[in-house]
This record gives sequence, C-alpha cells and structure tokens, in this order.
Amino acid sequence: MKLAELFRNWKEVEEYGAQTVLYSPGDSTDLLYFILSGEIELTFHGETLSTEGAGGIIGEMAMIPSAKQSVTATTLTEVKLARFNHDQLRELVRANTEFSLHVMASMANRLRAVDKHISKYFEQVR
Repeated sequence: MKLAELFRNWKEVEEYGAQTVLYSPGDSTDLLYFILSGEIELTFHGETLSTEGAGGIIGEMAMIPSAKQSVTATTLTEVKLARFNHDQLRELVRANTEFSLHVMASMANRLRAVDKHISKYFEQVR
C-alpha cells in the first residue's frame, strides 16, 4: 500500500506556496504533516538538516506534549500537506502498521541528522 492512499480522502489538507515558513524554533505545535506533494527544507540554526518530499513527515515534535519546534520548516516549492493531530495520529498508527513504521523511520532519520549537526559543531570547537 502506498502511504499517500491513506490520505486520498483526507479532509484536512493544506496548500502553501514556495518560500513559506510553516514553523520556526520555539513555535508550539500539536500538528503533524504528511507531505502529499512538493518539497520542504528543515533547517537547524541556519543549516539544512534535510529536504523532505512527497511521503515525508514533518512536525514530529507534535507527538510530545508541550513540546516546541526546534527547527525551521520552509517550503521550497508549492506543497500540499495532510495535517493531523494527536488523536488522528493515534488512530493512524493503531490502524496501519506500515504508517507506524514510516513515522518511526522518519523520526530516526531526523535524530540522525541532528546528531550529525551536533557532532560537526563539537568537532569545530575542539
């Protein structure tokens, strides 16, 4: 199953033009986004962590209660996003193992990118 199929009839879809900042460090959030089309750049202190395209997930800090965003998400192209909240995420995870694994893989990749950034910083200050 293609994950995009989960969102074919999703009611909460948003569209943004290129160069739109979706969120910045310190922003409160309670929404996660599945990228239906387009590209989004995630930056941490001005450095690119990743570029996410169709099938990518952004906003994973929304899964942690009272968390604040730590990165900036900026659209590189026009994008179409399926957005979902905590309850919708729980239902998607409960109902679809493939989606659950995709969310976990996305979070692991993001942690690796942040770890790489932090390692680079410490190498520079030595």
